[in-house]
Amino acid sequence: MPKGFILTSEQQTERRLDIMKVAMNLFQVKGIEKTSMREIADLAGLGKSSLYDFFQSKDEIVVYSIEAQVNNAITTVQKIINANLPPEQSLREIMKINLAYSKENNILFMWLATKAYFLDEDYQERIKKVRHTYQNIVQSVIEQGIKDGLFRVTDAELASRLLINSMLSITYTSHSSHSMEDMLNEAVNIFLHGITL
Repeated sequence: MPKGFILTSEQQTERRLDIMKVAMNLFQVKGIEKTSMREIADLAGLGKSSLYDFFQSKDEIVVYSIEAQVNNAITTVQKIINANLPPEQSLREIMKINLAYSKENNILFMWLATKAYFLDEDYQERIKKVRHTYQNIVQSVIEQGIKDGLFRVTDAELASRLLINSMLSITYTSHSSHSMEDMLNEAVNIFLHGITL
């Protein structure tokens, strides 16, 4: 970006998204650890110092990408909630979205699983904020099912965590017994109906 040239906030957001897309493509090919800021800058058509006007570090790019992907998922899930489907159907649809985002962004979420505790506190808080927003939406569906008498009274917060985290086992299993979609359906069935007769 030429010195003295000021971008509007919309242009800055657009440029950050462009940089994020370039970085994500590199991350998919080379991995996050092996991708350098120089490579990101070069492919984004920026000087390395200009890249730092948008992102201070590779960690910041990854955190920004996670926020963007989770916010996209939240927007999609909110449409499911607004459709006023029965709670069981809403949970199934939400988990399909969860699985799709996990598959599409597996490199981000794998990185997050191994690096989250080593991130700067500010980055940890940003990730926690979007994760909790998403979790609260799932929790609200479970609470509605309890209120409607469709689900037994339980700890809806814990139940939402368990359901969301069960997607990790499906997405990152090294010993898959079925397709991810089949495993998702079975996981949701186990979640909703248990394993007892």
